[in-house]
Amino acid sequence: MALQLILGGSGAGKTTYLHDEVIRLSMEHPQEQYFLIVPEQFTMQTQKDIVTRHPNHGTMNIDIVSFARLAYRIFEELAVENLSVLDDMGKSMVLRKVAAAQKRQMVLFGGQLNKPGFVGQLKSMLSEFYQYGITPENLREMAPSAKSPLLQQKLNDLALVEQSFQEYIEGHYITTEQVLDVLCRLIPESKLIRNSVIALDGYTGFTPVQYRLAELFLVYAKQVFVTVTADEAAGVYGRMGMQNLFYMSRQMAVRLSEIAEKNQIKKLPDIVLNDQKNRRFAQHPELAWLEQNLFRYGTKNTYNGEQTESISFFQASNPSGEISHIVREIQRLVQEGRVRYREIAVITGDLPGYGKEITHQFTQNQIPHFLDDKKNVLDNCLVELIRASLEAVRQDFSYESVMRFLRTGLVSQDRTMMDRLENYILAMGIRGGKRFRATWEQTYRGAGDLNITELNAFKERALAPLFAMQETFRQEHLTIAGMTDAVLALLTDCRTEEKLGSYQEYFARIGEHRLAKEYGQVYGLVTELLKRLSDLLGEECVSRKEYLEILDAGFAELKVGVIPAVADRVVVGDITRTRLAHIKVLFFAGVNDGIVPARKEKGSLLSDRDREFLGEHHMELAPTAKEESFQQRFYLYLMMTKPSKQLVLSWCRTGADGKSRRPSFLIGELRAMFPNALLADQETQDDSEIYSVVEAKRKLSAELGRYRDGQLGVSVEADISGGNSDTSASKTQIGLDAGVAQFLELYRWFASSNDYQETLRHLTDAAFFVYEKQGISHAVANALYGEILSGSVTRLEQYAACAYGHFLKYGLELLERKRYELASSDIGTLFHESIDLCFRQAKEKQYDWHTMTDETRDALVEECVAAVAESYGNTILGSSARNRYLAQRVGQITKRTIWALQQQIKKGDFVPAGFEISFSAADNLSAMKIALSEKEALHLRGRIDRMDVCEDGGRVYVKIIDYKSGSTSFDLLALYYGLQLQLVVYMDAVSEMAQNHYPGKEIVPAGILYYNIADPLAEKKGDPDPDQIDAEILKKLRMNGLVNSELEAVRHLDRTIEKESDVIPVVLKDGEVQAGRSSVANRERFARLSQFVHRKLKEAGQEILDGEIGVEPYKNGQRTACDYCPYHAVCGFDRKTSGYEFSRWKNRKTEEIWEEICKEQQ
Repeated sequence: MALQLILGGSGAGKTTYLHDEVIRLSMEHPQEQYFLIVPEQFTMQTQKDIVTRHPNHGTMNIDIVSFARLAYRIFEELAVENLSVLDDMGKSMVLRKVAAAQKRQMVLFGGQLNKPGFVGQLKSMLSEFYQYGITPENLREMAPSAKSPLLQQKLNDLALVEQSFQEYIEGHYITTEQVLDVLCRLIPESKLIRNSVIALDGYTGFTPVQYRLAELFLVYAKQVFVTVTADEAAGVYGRMGMQNLFYMSRQMAVRLSEIAEKNQIKKLPDIVLNDQKNRRFAQHPELAWLEQNLFRYGTKNTYNGEQTESISFFQASNPSGEISHIVREIQRLVQEGRVRYREIAVITGDLPGYGKEITHQFTQNQIPHFLDDKKNVLDNCLVELIRASLEAVRQDFSYESVMRFLRTGLVSQDRTMMDRLENYILAMGIRGGKRFRATWEQTYRGAGDLNITELNAFKERALAPLFAMQETFRQEHLTIAGMTDAVLALLTDCRTEEKLGSYQEYFARIGEHRLAKEYGQVYGLVTELLKRLSDLLGEECVSRKEYLEILDAGFAELKVGVIPAVADRVVVGDITRTRLAHIKVLFFAGVNDGIVPARKEKGSLLSDRDREFLGEHHMELAPTAKEESFQQRFYLYLMMTKPSKQLVLSWCRTGADGKSRRPSFLIGELRAMFPNALLADQETQDDSEIYSVVEAKRKLSAELGRYRDGQLGVSVEADISGGNSDTSASKTQIGLDAGVAQFLELYRWFASSNDYQETLRHLTDAAFFVYEKQGISHAVANALYGEILSGSVTRLEQYAACAYGHFLKYGLELLERKRYELASSDIGTLFHESIDLCFRQAKEKQYDWHTMTDETRDALVEECVAAVAESYGNTILGSSARNRYLAQRVGQITKRTIWALQQQIKKGDFVPAGFEISFSAADNLSAMKIALSEKEALHLRGRIDRMDVCEDGGRVYVKIIDYKSGSTSFDLLALYYGLQLQLVVYMDAVSEMAQNHYPGKEIVPAGILYYNIADPLAEKKGDPDPDQIDAEILKKLRMNGLVNSELEAVRHLDRTIEKESDVIPVVLKDGEVQAGRSSVANRERFARLSQFVHRKLKEAGQEILDGEIGVEPYKNGQRTACDYCPYHAVCGFDRKTSGYEFSRWKNRKTEEIWEEICKEQQ
């Protein structure tokens, strides 16, 4: 029985010495047992090292184990049976259950159980108590001593949780932390341990239970070796504070020595390794200097020796730039033959933040690598399937939960039917299990050729497992075991194991080995979790919500372990978890403030002050934030002294989130130690050397863009065809800038390589892409639209706004997804239908708008709005508080609108004659039928909200009004460019209809007007008169449009006009219409305008049937056709790409526009 410590700084050769000594002793005493105990992550590497160094290339009588593996070896030896170990997953689920049961008794933590991550915090706290031997009794005894009432409550609540947890698992399970407690009780009985030689390597310190094990090793084993990282033997046993780099090593060495002394175990002289020749850094003095001086304060630590570039720095703009630099350096090192991939490691303090970018760029550049990180499966489709199904049952088939279930990829692979199903659910507002189970019969507007029978059949197949699960969950007093059986049945019904296997094969085929491993393991992990849940809590009865919360606690602990796919690969890991061996080059990425050292996460239920108090009362727990910060320095020291040849540290100015970042304090310290070390910057770095085809493609692509823009000043054809094949000769011969010469070399290389000529073609096509207007053939247009082009005037206006948008909507019939919601268009429809019904009812009841009382009018409005709302089935209008409010507002605004419309009627001589008047080519109206060729024609249809007439002798004046729920203004320029054609066409149509109705009379257009539906406020000044308020509101609700300039027509429209009308956009002065301040046109101009619009429609129709589909949206000032276009993702319009241009409107004055319109009709 003896203890011997092996001391030395990082890289001194402690592990090598220990391995050699153990191998020597094992060969000299083959009958004895040797245990080499290392951290779990290091067992495989240690086995490999022992086999490599052993003369017989085997481990023979040497066992390489971790503490946990040693425990199971002893359990096996002593035939310990029925030892069920509760891992973190099971612990979380049990904790969630017992904590919920004690919720009311917990004064402080009872209300926090449902907070995300709280169960995880409880589990970590409980694990800490088990590791450090803290019992519920310890916590209760300590509580009264705490001066803080908050700490007292914490200790009492934690004691309650720990006791409840222990009582639940008593006699059935032990925790992973208790495994070593059991081992401590069994070691005295073990013959394997008795008289064996035990070596502990790779530990920076021990927990209390591990110290108990070490004591038992000393008592029962023949000899115990322990490696301790410290550079001086004398200093290790002296007094030192926690700020000392080797404080943890000192604690370990002193405590082991005290244990040996207490048990009267002989302590052999320490082995101190200080021989420079055996050190890791013998050939690299900068790295040796780093190991000897890092974090040793109070000593001279500026390196003035030989510069070997073993240490360098790199500053990047962002994390992506850091990884790009690392990729280039790895490619350079490997191509130069200086290292193998397996001799390179990349470490970062923020693996979650950097891991994805590293994986992306390494994969893209074909660098084999292994990400040393266990992947959480919370985002795996199998877990999502279970969680979504439980939510669907709990929420009675809400849209979100049902679609989450269907979109997991484990229900159906028929994406077309899945899309159709989702479209139907959204459009019809399907909610609730009853409606999902029903046979659907109705379709919706825009459903196209939807086969409702086929859709029902698909729905039944897809949701059958969910329906079955819901039936099970409807049972009373359903236990956790019953719920779990229903979940397992759902997995079987969905054939998830088979589908996950297909995914695994797919990912393996495309080289996504990490995902292949995940999908290969996840089914077994999840079903094991479900079975474990049944075993642990099967007889318990909980709500569906609690069941899901317990499952979530288990899912949070599920991790997929991945082993390296190949031996020659770069290891990517973090500072504390990753164990590196035989590394020549280390890249340390993300050395920024807040990452290195890492900020302590705010997740512990006990604060640092709490821990300090407990520590003062001899209750040892995990380190405080202060202690942890000093420990992090030690881990940094260990990590940065791993490479034997080169250390590269990098940081970024801004993070992936765009926020600025500062370099870590570590950078300042290292730059002070190595003032002459190379510091490269991404912005000034020379990246002319190219080490991979991927980089060559990226470089050539960028330079082709510059070449296209004429920035290189060379001609590819001339300089490549006439250039020398020898690169250096070519550069000298043509005397080009190095960057230009490199571009030509790259172009020549791709052009001459049979494997990459196609790649070059794609790159040049992309670089020189110019959008060219292309149409479809006349035959294709006819096939899409037919010889008779039918539609509304709005369709032709859409064409004028953007021909491509028209093609997508009316040719390909791409429609936005219909949703069961009250959209702005629905509000507009409610307004239109309510107003229309008011006028119809007034006509039916023979009300006179000129004499109707306010009471009668308001009652009529309320009756009509209620009727329209009822016609909606009171479903969508009452489906939410928002919709109910909107319905109320519709009533209020409609009341204001009908008031304003009545006032406008009363001010004039016109009477409403028609409402929601529809007309089309079928009515044989010449305005709605336009011949395009001998066989082709444009047939229009439309509907005007209201037509008013005024009979005056042999004339009939006609006024049309279009109600708008937005703020539409008549714009003659828009009309000139093909928009706002509606009112002119409608006036032509109603004029024809009026002529038929009033034969022998002259039909005169009085006005084409917009009325904007609104409920404006009047400015309150002093004590306002109600009549003045009404007058101001009426003025704000004045119609806009184009009015007949003849004074007689104006007087019929507004008899009360003196200067500025409150009804129409007309201003008088001295009894004459002021054309400059009014929106007016004489009868001749109305006729010219009609002819102009007719020609515009004919041109548009001909162009459509000729196949015009150019991407050329209009632009007028800041307004464009793209502003509210739903086809952005389809058209690809981009002003940065050559060829794409707006159709810009030329701004003209109103009189100039009239001159153009009249001139074109002459």
